[in-house]
Amino acid sequence: MLEFGKHINVGNDLFVVRNLIGSILEGVGLAYLFPVLLIWFYPNEVGYVPYFALPGMACVLLGAWLSRHSHKIEDVNLRQAMIAAAFTWLFASFVSVVPFMAIAKMSFVNSYFESMSAWTGTGLTMMSHLESYPRILLFWRAWMQWLGGIGIVLVALTILIRPGVAAARLYKAEARSERILPNLVNTSKVIFQIYLVLTLIGAYLYYLNGMSPFDALTNSMTGLGTGGMSTHDQSIGFFHSPAINAVTIFLMIMGAVNFTVHYRLFKEHSLKPFFEDIQVRYLFFFLLPAVAIIAYNLYQVGYPIGQALQGAVFHAVSAISCTGFQISSLANYPEVSKFILAILMVIGGGAGSTSGGIKLIRVTLMYESLKWTIQSAILPRGAVIRRKVGNYIFSDEDIQEVMSFTMTYLAFFLVGTIYTMIRVKASLVNAMFEVASAQGNVGLSVGITSPSMPLDLKVLFILLMWIGRLEIFSTLVFLISTVFLFSSIRRK
Repeated sequence: MLEFGKHINVGNDLFVVRNLIGSILEGVGLAYLFPVLLIWFYPNEVGYVPYFALPGMACVLLGAWLSRHSHKIEDVNLRQAMIAAAFTWLFASFVSVVPFMAIAKMSFVNSYFESMSAWTGTGLTMMSHLESYPRILLFWRAWMQWLGGIGIVLVALTILIRPGVAAARLYKAEARSERILPNLVNTSKVIFQIYLVLTLIGAYLYYLNGMSPFDALTNSMTGLGTGGMSTHDQSIGFFHSPAINAVTIFLMIMGAVNFTVHYRLFKEHSLKPFFEDIQVRYLFFFLLPAVAIIAYNLYQVGYPIGQALQGAVFHAVSAISCTGFQISSLANYPEVSKFILAILMVIGGGAGSTSGGIKLIRVTLMYESLKWTIQSAILPRGAVIRRKVGNYIFSDEDIQEVMSFTMTYLAFFLVGTIYTMIRVKASLVNAMFEVASAQGNVGLSVGITSPSMPLDLKVLFILLMWIGRLEIFSTLVFLISTVFLFSSIRRK
């Protein structure tokens, strides 16, 4: 810790981080105000407006005050950006609890769980009887998931933060690295535009297949954002429609694909970039055997073949895309099927997408690096091995980062699984499933997550959702820096 402290200027860090957080909180405040527009369509819900307008204005004012010296920032290092990004997710979830506490009458912890689950695009919920809640509250959950899918930081880059180093550092700290255009703010705007167009397409397809306009919009937002919070307790299963299931699968896959691929699809008017992408290929490489195993397993335990195949396809896509939509209860699924779905949730979707998990490119790189290791042992000394996967070229440093991240991710997953098993006396597979869902920001559940779960387990899942959304390293930097800051204050 002392060695770490030698490289930290606490005063400068606090100044920079305060201004970065302020800029992002202005974006969160604006997001808070958007659901108020729903009153135009549902005037009988006007009484709920203060629960959004007042916290929204408070966030905007607080953000403006915190970022009042942002023009004086000359440089931002990655550590400062990581601290700002990590804290923003915690604080955005904190200030977003007001509607849940005031309208749904939920406790603070349950409200914070719901808020963190929404912002991180997880979808695990403390709410039930969803049809009984005002539409403005259901839209708030969907709106947070939609913004959370594209990223709080990315929204701030698009709207508020000036171009430059600060924007670039925050973008990377929020676990994003894709660059569609050389200019980062232009990249953010292009991603936002693609995201909006796909959401509207999804809503239109849902509406054509029988959903109400409200259900169509909210489910499209949470489907493409790979969040999975629906407007009904039965999730997508409420609609009992193969056509709606198909639209949902389309949205989930789109959400799990790198936005660079989407950009090329729109620009070239061709499906070729989609099928050429290495992550898309591996997405189907993992999906096809998983679907076959789950469908056969369900058929073995008595499911009709059509129902088994439909459930296998839908839930496998929901798991690997980290969406969390369901069409039937997974609590009744056999252990083998739940285990396969847990593995898919750990793998996750494509890097540069809205999904969570380890990410397909990392899993692919680990497999390829094993091949490269074997090749280096077989080939003559000095032979050059080109470390290329698809269109991506990797250095030794990249491979080391992937290995470190994966091992750390699995360590958190293992600890969370063991703690869940002990705390609620769950089976190994059920505990794995629920922890994989929380840490991978998925939202599928076998029934462990509920308002009655122990308080410490709720806190653990909140931390896992936060850690998973920021891909671990930003949260670790934040925690270590916070400990050092308090240690410095105490010594003074």
